[in-house]
Amino acid sequence: MPNANGGSVICAGLSCLDLQLVGCTQSGSDEAIERYDEAVHCAGGSASMTGTTLALLLRPSNDQEQPEEEVHILTKIGPDFAGNTLLEFYQRAGASTRLVLTDDTARTSMAVLPVFKNGKRGCFVNLACNDGFTADELLKQVDHGIESIASPTRAFLFGYPHLMPEMQGDSLSSMLQSARRKLSSGGNSVLVGVDLNGVDGSDPRAAREALIPALSEIDVLHLNEDEARVLSSSESTCGNDDASTNDVSSQMLSQISSFHKHGCAVILLSLGSKGAFVSVTPDSLRLQQLSSASSESLSMAIGQWTPGAQVRIPAFQIAHGEVNANGAGDALFSGFCLAASSWGSMIESRFRKTENWMMTPEVAGTFASLVAWQRCDAKTRDGVGMRRAVNLMELIREGTLPDKLE
Repeated sequence: MPNANGGSVICAGLSCLDLQLVGCTQSGSDEAIERYDEAVHCAGGSASMTGTTLALLLRPSNDQEQPEEEVHILTKIGPDFAGNTLLEFYQRAGASTRLVLTDDTARTSMAVLPVFKNGKRGCFVNLACNDGFTADELLKQVDHGIESIASPTRAFLFGYPHLMPEMQGDSLSSMLQSARRKLSSGGNSVLVGVDLNGVDGSDPRAAREALIPALSEIDVLHLNEDEARVLSSSESTCGNDDASTNDVSSQMLSQISSFHKHGCAVILLSLGSKGAFVSVTPDSLRLQQLSSASSESLSMAIGQWTPGAQVRIPAFQIAHGEVNANGAGDALFSGFCLAASSWGSMIESRFRKTENWMMTPEVAGTFASLVAWQRCDAKTRDGVGMRRAVNLMELIREGTLPDKLE
């Protein structure tokens, strides 16, 4: 059983078993014979990456303690080697598998990811049962969670809608609205976050139709610059112009403003090695929707943020140079949403007992960048030597951060 003072996070959406080919060469020729150092399986996809990252961050300080927070993975798998291996990875990280849907007629998704020596990666995937994962199936698993999860839900994180044809557009909007309503019982405020991947640049109109109708239900939207350009409603935004604010172009800022106008509260924009950019809606009424809770301990940090705030967040160096960027965006997203949720408010309250300290967008973004930093470090990404979430917050409070990646 979870700690009575704790909460829970549900990480839902796409999953696949990744086969990482680590240390790949990259000659540039399509027919060249490339080499790799080792082949490693890992739990891939949004539900897997966010769930295992948060489970490792929120693990107890020793094996004898009960976790203060529960992390639940909600995804769909088949009764096969890949599905069983995913379950083993989830359990090993400390995540709960009680919400995982096993479909006896389905096949678990698998992906092959060449991880190049420079830390970047490629991806070849068969989406398998993700193609048929429906909103009704997901919401039935949410209902199971309501019956079995004792602690209040702090956040519901979902990804990747553009790779899940049954949960796009109006269906995505309805699913997110229903999940929030179901999980908000008991007076707690539930943060709803959506992470993008697989946004198809060959059909920008379809890409927009998959997301725009759901933006008013999304509290935190995570995407990168290329995805933002594809989703732009203006052809001119697809070009590049000179940086105007915090390494973000005026055209990109215009697209972010459009997301806010459609109702999204906070945009988390990945900038690759330059870090990230956080933009808070200027609509104070939208933020007020996120500040209501039956008690201070259940209120979300995001609800107290200043309307219109924008901040650039740095990326951090991995000193020894052994980098594996697979899952970096998922780690950034999951860390940011955790800090923006009622967990962040709890940490703020704990730290403010001794000093004036607030969970601002800059603090949440810095925490997220530290989470991604640990996940990209080939030595700590699987938990060995990884700092717990509270310890990362203490680094921020003390100002003892790693060197910035410039």
